Amino acid sequence: MDENIAAINACSSLFLSEIQELDYNGLWLVVREGLPVGEAGPLQVGDTIISGGTRIEVTEESQAFELIWSRYVAYSVLNESFASVDDEERYEGNRFRVYVKSLFIDYVLLASFACADYPGSTQHYAVVCEDHVVNVISAVQPTVQRHLQPSLRPLSKLYG
Repeated sequence: MDENIAAINACSSLFLSEIQELDYNGLWLVVREGLPVGEAGPLQVGDTIISGGTRIEVTEESQAFELIWSRYVAYSVLNESFASVDDEERYEGNRFRVYVKSLFIDYVLLASFACADYPGSTQHYAVVCEDHVVNVISAVQPTVQRHLQPSLRPLSKLYG
């Protein structure tokens, strides 16, 4: 496994920071690691108090990850609160998932004429963040770079 993908999967929290279409149906994402900030203490959520909670934020110590697909067949951004769990789906990874079987790839195969002949064998990738799930169907693997100072701008955007 790529060391940058392993670093994404090792993050306990991720936040989608930027998403942009690139020329010729490419996709660029930036996700940033969320880290605990401050002392643990009670948090009030509605009328309920939860003990031992800690704020999670992007800090100067957070890692940032840039993911670039040079081409894609389809992608979706889903509000994480509405993401369903299906026992039939199969994937490897935690925050960066590579699916063997998924409802999203079934949908794309039904809703498009993408197939093994064109554009070639596709793969379903998902980047699972705290507030968003980004699903990507592509015949190419993403390029993944890790940046150790997430406040640096702009990130490299290594696309052609």
